[in-house]
Amino acid sequence: MNWNAEERRLLARLRTPAGIQQFLDELGYDECAGAASPRAVIRAGKANCFSGVLLACAALRELGYTPRLMYIDAAYDDGHCLALYEKHGMWGALAKSNFTTLRSREPVYPYLALGLSYFDGFFNLYGKRTMRAFTVPVELEPFERRGWRFADDDLPYVDEAIDTAERAWVLPRRMIKEVSPVSEALRTAGLLGANPKGLWRPG
Repeated sequence: MNWNAEERRLLARLRTPAGIQQFLDELGYDECAGAASPRAVIRAGKANCFSGVLLACAALRELGYTPRLMYIDAAYDDGHCLALYEKHGMWGALAKSNFTTLRSREPVYPYLALGLSYFDGFFNLYGKRTMRAFTVPVELEPFERRGWRFADDDLPYVDEAIDTAERAWVLPRRMIKEVSPVSEALRTAGLLGANPKGLWRPG
């Protein structure tokens, strides 16, 4: 399997991590949960955080980066995915998100610091900070023969890899009650331009 001519033209325009992030930001936000392959995202013209990160990983692969992701666990909220890239031993991330505070990071962080940089901006519609853990890097290259970039299914093997990945950091249970809600200004800024249908709600 390989990219078709139209897909190649699109990917050729994404020449830097910043260019990939801009493309993610311009995609419509898909309120449907679950994974979709990069090919399916290009075809649909929209993505959620999971499928957007798979597209970002595929685009980073075209630039010579190893395709890897981080998964962030949350409580009273949806989890979140980041596409990872490493430069000179430091880590950066790209992401599709309904929240402005959960998108890209420049490659200036040790891995643990990169994950923790999302803590203060990870909150739900009601302003509650909800991040609880994040994984070690999950490698996608082992799934190349299974066609993760081009598949028509929902990529259950990627879900399994995330579920079984070691957690690099976990918020201690004793600290959960100590975490304060965000300010109204930050909540408003985080929701700027959000698709309301894609926001987590109880039940």
